[in-house]
Amino acid sequence: MTNVQKTEVVNALAVAKEVLGSYNKVAAKCDVSPATISQMRNGVENPEKWELIKIELWQKVAMALNVRFTGWQIAETTNLRMMQQVLTDAKNECMFVMVSYPAGSGKTTGLDVFMAQKNSNAYYVKCRKWAERELLENLLPVIGIARPKGVVSLDRLRQIIIDFFKSKAHVKPTLFLDQTNSLRSSAINFLIDLFNEMEDQMSVVLVGTEALQKNIETGVRLNKTGYDEIESRFGRKYIKLIGSNYKDVAAICTVNGIEDTKLHKQIFDECKPVVKQLKVDGKNTVSMKVVEDHRRIKRAVKRELLKMNVYAAA
Repeated sequence: MTNVQKTEVVNALAVAKEVLGSYNKVAAKCDVSPATISQMRNGVENPEKWELIKIELWQKVAMALNVRFTGWQIAETTNLRMMQQVLTDAKNECMFVMVSYPAGSGKTTGLDVFMAQKNSNAYYVKCRKWAERELLENLLPVIGIARPKGVVSLDRLRQIIIDFFKSKAHVKPTLFLDQTNSLRSSAINFLIDLFNEMEDQMSVVLVGTEALQKNIETGVRLNKTGYDEIESRFGRKYIKLIGSNYKDVAAICTVNGIEDTKLHKQIFDECKPVVKQLKVDGKNTVSMKVVEDHRRIKRAVKRELLKMNVYAAA
């Protein structure tokens, strides 16, 4: 949810207050605490305070006050919460971590939401099929450095970027590389150098499809140069998401204007949920039906919205 949309909610709060007589009554109408309403109102002058309020609370108040936004709305799903936790932990603890999970699971959405919260000293690059030089040249403008004129060696480019992060070490900078599975093999050389120079001083999060894990593990198995080093530096662990359970799908439907619980169930079943065995306490497991591809959910919701619009116009 953008700050513009949050401002719309705050404006709706003022209108509701005039109608109901007090903000306490508005809070009761929205089924949230008066403190939440106060936080929302106080954030107008300092939008950074809005980041402390969960997205689901904004959505709850917006629905109660009949505030409807245009465009696709982001719901606070299990995968979104997991991504926010991974990114926050990595940033706070200066960790080098990898998230490897199938396409359409909400990884990029999680990154976008995190960056939209104006996290200072966080730098985000959406990778393509780049070799090391291309990665470095595309990283330079992201960190606010103009490409040096003339012929510049690869080693010089590396050092320019590493020196930049060293200069920011006191504020624990973070580098997010999305779609890392697209990078060519040579790009891992930079990540090794970056770790060697910046361990415990910054965080780096590699995000990609399941091909990210497959590519690195294959490189390790075939003893390709650099692959064992890079897997070691990122803890030899690949963070996995879960998928969207029924509650998540219902939240996506609701925040986008579909409140009929029968349609929620229909859309959930249509998206072909799979059964997963999930650990709940490190030992015991529970079975849960989840939809792994958020794009499938989005298409189904948009189709139902189009139907609703057609019926409304008839």
